[in-house]
Amino acid sequence: MIGFDAARAEILDWVSEAIGVAAGEVDLSKPLAEIGLDSLDAVHMIATIESIIRQELPEDVIRRVSCLNDIFEMMRDRMAAA
Repeated sequence: MIGFDAARAEILDWVSEAIGVAAGEVDLSKPLAEIGLDSLDAVHMIATIESIIRQELPEDVIRRVSCLNDIFEMMRDRMAAA
């Protein structure tokens, strides 16, 4: 199973490619829409996360998070519980 840090890096790389910004320049505390992810991107990101961590996230995850930090926190919690 992939570790949290590796999963986080892979997801951050995906996000940076999706929005056309270097991974180190992505503001993890800004709302997803403000960093350039639309709703379709967010759905793809959740599917990517589920594939990487090999776990399903709650169906309402998009409504429960506001930024990448929230997503990473939820992901870390779920991975730690597994």
